[in-house]
Amino acid sequence: MPVFWLLLICASTLVLGFMDRGTSTVAADGDSAFVVATHSQRQLIKVVEGPGEKLTTFAVDSGGRVLAGVAADSPMIRVYSPAGEPAGQWKLPIPPEAVNVGPNGDVFVAGQGKLLRLNDEGAITLERVTPNMAQAAESARSIHQRVIDRRTQSITDKVQKDLEKEIKKYKRQLAGVLERITAVDGELFVLDQRDLEKPSSEAAAEIESERARLQKRRAELAKLQARNEFNIVNPPSQRKSSQASPSKNSSAPPQSDPEESVRQLVANQMRIASISASRREVFFACSSSTGFGFDVWRTDYQFNNAQKIGQSLSGCCGQLDVQANDNGIYVAENNKHRVRAYDRDGRQLFEFGSRERDRPESFSGCCNPMNVAFGDDGSVYTAESGIGRIKRFSADGEFVELVGQVELVPGCKKVAISVSPSGDQVYMLDITRGHIIVMTRSSSQSAAVPADETANVAATGPRP
Repeated sequence: MPVFWLLLICASTLVLGFMDRGTSTVAADGDSAFVVATHSQRQLIKVVEGPGEKLTTFAVDSGGRVLAGVAADSPMIRVYSPAGEPAGQWKLPIPPEAVNVGPNGDVFVAGQGKLLRLNDEGAITLERVTPNMAQAAESARSIHQRVIDRRTQSITDKVQKDLEKEIKKYKRQLAGVLERITAVDGELFVLDQRDLEKPSSEAAAEIESERARLQKRRAELAKLQARNEFNIVNPPSQRKSSQASPSKNSSAPPQSDPEESVRQLVANQMRIASISASRREVFFACSSSTGFGFDVWRTDYQFNNAQKIGQSLSGCCGQLDVQANDNGIYVAENNKHRVRAYDRDGRQLFEFGSRERDRPESFSGCCNPMNVAFGDDGSVYTAESGIGRIKRFSADGEFVELVGQVELVPGCKKVAISVSPSGDQVYMLDITRGHIIVMTRSSSQSAAVPADETANVAATGPRP
């Protein structure tokens, strides 16, 4: 065959590869280089079934089952088979904020100031209050007294009733907006499913046009959601009353109920960002008792012998992912574009990552990496919000490969990830749309791409 025709066929194959939604080649942010990805988006597991539910977290167990945490009136973990099919649900006494599976098969769930340990059938074998809550209660009592001392006026019964009525109105409006957002998310989910079927060019263009319209509509609804949420917390009548009645404290915002202030403080302390376990110990990150950032705690498998091993760690967008295994504790310091590793006592071991756009081992966006996870071989996976990118590093922080990139609604938010036992499937949380994205290893790609070969491998494809 003439060389000219051979080159033409090769070039056409490469172009078609870039057009394919299942492609395993992803451009770096600066578009100066391409990096071969080992996985591509293949499936969506829809978890949320109604407007009263919210997918908050998930994990994958040693059998490949997906355990999805759902906050609802009746909180639960929805269980899915390795193929993504519904396989049951486990009722929980608390809305799950974090879930993980330990190396011994125990399932750990955390939320609202409580730690749960479940067996592999979903039965709760242990329940404890988090050790930080004793400090939170004592702080709350002190703040409660200070709030009472600062409060200079009370609200009459009539004004209080009018205020409650006003807040209920905005809550009703918010509920309606949330239902419309759920409907739009459902339509977007259908488009994503159609996109995975590799439609024709004409159909793909129609899908993109409809997606753009729906995303614009969702953005408008998000503004309405934010406005109603603001009016619930800061009712317009209170703002107008404050402006119309000058006094010594006229510039100060309306004082909230002291009891409500205390409840809010305790609620903040109850929030748990992540939970994980080594073979002998459990680690979790919660809101700091200092009121800033996050604290990291270590307990045994009975949730006893608690020790605070890290304090006031900073995280962007109210998120800090802390994951532990037998190699150490890995913290996704998203506001510093790095992962930092510690030993079990909180002593720093090493760090990796930087904020750069054109290096595969670096992280981009405002706050990345947002989440971390482990493979069965101890390798460290990182997830970047906004761009939906997942990378794999060795246990000591050396870049191994680009796993892939998925489509997410842009934004700074939790993008929890998990890896199947074989590493052939990698999962990412799409918290906005209420589903879990499944990436599958591309059959045409090698299992690992050496770090020193990733920068320009797209020009030639993976080496045999």
